[in-house]
Amino acid sequence: MPFMVLFFSPVMRRYYELLQALDQWFASMQARHPEQMQCRKGCAFCCHGLFDISLADAVLVARGFEALPAGSRARVSARARTIQRAIQRQAPALLPPYLLQEPGSDRIDEIVSGVSGTACPFLGERNECLIYAHRPLACRMEGVPMVDGREGLFGDWCELNFTEGVKGALTDELALDYGGMQGTEDALSRHLAGLILGSPADNVAVFIPSVIVEFEGFWKPHLAQGVF
Repeated sequence: MPFMVLFFSPVMRRYYELLQALDQWFASMQARHPEQMQCRKGCAFCCHGLFDISLADAVLVARGFEALPAGSRARVSARARTIQRAIQRQAPALLPPYLLQEPGSDRIDEIVSGVSGTACPFLGERNECLIYAHRPLACRMEGVPMVDGREGLFGDWCELNFTEGVKGALTDELALDYGGMQGTEDALSRHLAGLILGSPADNVAVFIPSVIVEFEGFWKPHLAQGVF
């Protein structure tokens, strides 16, 4: 389902265009390789476990949360608060709005390991994503083997898909410009950091439950003011 937003900067516009193009590409892979991909509504294999997202994706998540019916927002918020308390036990010095500024991957891994196994607070009763149209970039890339057009195959992918591996012509078919996507996301996140923190900054991240917990006090006012 498409989502409508107001675009306040060229880099923001490029990001949403990137997400839409990625969704179309993913759908084409499902159509070409239905026997190789189990991704469909109700499969939540990749929706468990904590992970950090960029500021660009945090805006997506905040908009998605805002658009939910009141009852759903209350249930999602309750789950998020439970997860946030677990995060705080791992990182007691992390203060509202719980932005991770230059935390280092090792520190994030420590927090994630301490809050392992938890389901995403946006996971519905039928294992559906309640903010599917506003889900983060990482969620949109999950499921298929990641092949960079220059660097080749990298990282892991869902163990339910492409179980026989990737080789030959399939490698070329799956190739994307992951470096370009990362550059677009980084540029937007740096721009948003300037709006939020007063000066551009790299590598600012946040956990999805933290966005929900701080929605009323932090993210909603920024959205209402048209900051992003």
